[in-house]
Amino acid sequence: LLIILNTPIGSGKNADASLVLADQLIAAKLNVANGSDPAPVSSTITHSDSLLSGFIGKLPYHVKPSSASGQAMVTDATVLNNYNNGALTPGCTL
Repeated sequence: LLIILNTPIGSGKNADASLVLADQLIAAKLNVANGSDPAPVSSTITHSDSLLSGFIGKLPYHVKPSSASGQAMVTDATVLNNYNNGALTPGCTL
């Protein structure tokens, strides 16, 4: 996990959407394991796992954010980022 989290994701059109999503997905799963309410993101976690499982081998998958898969990954990553930062869990204190 640390290798994935420490791998630079790039920026802008040169970002790797698979790493953007993986970083947020790892954080969300750790938050759930630590007791955060999974309800706001359970379907997003499932969808994110499905997106990443569509690729063969290990991360990074070098997915352009502008591709169809990349757009879906960035969308899911945005939802997970909001969750990871407490925006989707009312009453959550960081």
